[in-house]
Parts: sequence; C-alpha cells; structure tokens
Amino acid sequence: MTIPGKLGPVLSALDAERGRGRAGEALATFLLLAAIAGAPWFLSEAALNDLSQAILFGLFATSFNIVFKYSGLLSFGHAAFFGIAAYGEALLLEAFPAVPVPLLVLAAAAGAGLLGLLLGHVCVRRAGAYFSMTTLAIGAFFYTVAFKWHAVTGGTDGLSTFMPTALVLLPGWLLASPSIAQTYELSVVFLIPVALAARLVLERSSFGNAVQMIRQNEERAAFLGYDTHRVKLGNYGLAAFVAGTAGALWAIVNGFVSTDSIDLTLSTTVIIMTFIGGSQWFWGPLLGSIIYVFGSDRLSAFTPHWQLWMGLVFILLVLVFPRGVAGLPGMLFGKLIGGRDG
Repeated sequence: MTIPGKLGPVLSALDAERGRGRAGEALATFLLLAAIAGAPWFLSEAALNDLSQAILFGLFATSFNIVFKYSGLLSFGHAAFFGIAAYGEALLLEAFPAVPVPLLVLAAAAGAGLLGLLLGHVCVRRAGAYFSMTTLAIGAFFYTVAFKWHAVTGGTDGLSTFMPTALVLLPGWLLASPSIAQTYELSVVFLIPVALAARLVLERSSFGNAVQMIRQNEERAAFLGYDTHRVKLGNYGLAAFVAGTAGALWAIVNGFVSTDSIDLTLSTTVIIMTFIGGSQWFWGPLLGSIIYVFGSDRLSAFTPHWQLWMGLVFILLVLVFPRGVAGLPGMLFGKLIGGRDG
C-alpha cells in the first residue's frame, strides 16, 4: 500500500518518537535497577534499611499495579496477599528452619497466588466499584482473622520468634545473624527476577496481549474467542503471587510480622505509592514507594504530623503530575515540543 506523500513523514516521525520512548524507558529501567542492586556500596546502613523497606513495598505496589494497569481494576484489599504470605513465611521458618529460604519464600508466594486464584473467582466477575468493594470486604475479613486468631498470628502482639539462628540459603550455605546489607541483597535477588518475569509475561506474551485487549474492550475480546474470566483470573493470581513474594521477604527482612502487614491502611498506602510513581510505567510503583518511604521518614523527623504533609504532597502530585513522577520527563518533553511548534 502506498502512503500519501504528506502522511509518510508524519508516520516516520511517530515511529522515531516511539523508538526514542522505548530506548528512554529501557535506559531508565537499567539505571533504576542498577542503582538498587549497587545500593549497599554507597548507602549508609540507616539509608539501606529504608531502601530495603522501600523496594519490598515497591514489589508489593507493582503487584497492585498488575491488576490496576493491565486489568483496569482498583483493589482495596490487596494487603491480604502480602500479609498472608508474611504470616505464612514466619510459620514456615519456625516449622522448617533447615529448609532453604528460597524454597520457603516461593512456597509462601505460591500460597498467596493460589489464594488469589480462589478469591479471584468471585472478585473478577465484577467490575468498577463492585470489584473494589468486594476486595475491600475480603481484606477486612483476613485482617479480622489475623487480629482474632491469636494462637497462630499473635494478634496485635505479632510474631517475633520465628527467625532461625541461621538462614539456609542453599544446602551447606548458611547465613548466620544476617546483617541489613545481607538481607537487602537477598531481597534484591528475588525482587529483580520476579518483577522482570512478571513484566515479560504481561508485555511480551500472548497472555499479556489478551489481558490488555480485555481491558480495552472485553466484549470484543469475548467475541474473538477469549475466555475473559480465565484471563482476568490468571492476571489476578499473578498479582497475588508477586504480592506474596514481597510479603514473604518482608517477614525475613524485619524478623517480625503483625496485623500491620495485612490491614486496610496498607492497602490504601500502596495505592498512594503507585500514583506517586506513576501507574503507566511498569517500574513507576517501585519508584513511588522509594519516594514515599524516604519522604515519610524525613518528614517524620521534623514533625509528628508528617502524614498530613505527605497527604498534601500527594494531592499536589496528582493535580500537577497526573501520570506520576515517572511521567514527568514525557510531560516536560511534550511541553517543550509544543512550545517549539508554537
């Protein structure tokens, strides 16, 4: 097909712009992950501890965004999977201290993923506010169970004696009294492959194409022969697995699990992190969690009302940068181009 003379240069310019966008995104991804991996070399122990919390929240926020961005569903009970895996990891470490930690983390994450598949049969049949309210009810239910079942969860006292004297990384490879840097590195070893694998599934596979097609037009996808319920359910289960990975690592890094890891406040906090970083970029929630954790830590050192100021900052970001911090370069570039054209 011949492209009209005036249209050819326009399409060529659009292709070039997309290419620059993909190259810029790849560079930003590399720089972010490289900074995270190399953090123990240039951060103090206190800052590394903050970053350790931030990247685990970031993996959790990424799991939330798997549902929000790719399926267009807003979950208010996502902390259920994070908390269930955290409690599960604590109980597994206490019961099987000689089993390698990677297997226990995967077991806890798989349990969260299975729970996501079971609950998803109910949740993903609904959309919009109905989906959100259903997940809110589920989150409240699991929080109540954790709060009341003191014999297993410790209630408000939590679990704090589950860590073995030495973590078994591999048979014959023990990690006795791990330092902050060592637990951080353990988290990174899981975080990067799990997040990259999830991105590959969602953006470079037929399953990911089906998920995004259903979000755009579910009726058309069903007409083309896709089992829309099964695809949405699979995506929900994937998100629960990623959240479970974050929760299991959270238990190891902190050596303590309480109802704070499964309450509704955490479910709303992760939404704030996602919007701060930007939901359109896969790594935006991770960036948002780093900004949130370090920002709240610095603000709390100056004022006991830091949550008020953090809320004001969040409102400002949503109003001025609706695509989050990750969308700021594109916004500035667009304004620059628009100014030149004018």
